[in-house]
Amino acid sequence: MKGATATHALPLRPTAFAALAAIADGAVAGFTILERVNATTPGRPILGPGTLYRLLRDLRREGLIQRTSPPADEKGGEDERRTYHILTPAGRSVLQAEALRLRRTMEAAGLLPVRG
Repeated sequence: MKGATATHALPLRPTAFAALAAIADGAVAGFTILERVNATTPGRPILGPGTLYRLLRDLRREGLIQRTSPPADEKGGEDERRTYHILTPAGRSVLQAEALRLRRTMEAAGLLPVRG
């Protein structure tokens, strides 16, 4: 992503978009990301642990997320087995650009009112 605009990363794979959205509000542990992504699709889970951790690795390599410390309000102390992730500035830009792209697609399809 270095040197490129957010739109060069589009369109995102649905699972990548869901993972970025799952951590948009701050540091999130991998298992929570898994739960949030799987909650976006009714029925069977779309991600298992192996797929999730490959996806997170790819998003880190692309510079969209990074590992971080647990949030200060995390209960139960630090569990060294948990890895927390946050969006990078590039990740936030890509997430916003993809959300806008999807919104425009839904507007064009008549599924949402067109915003002025």
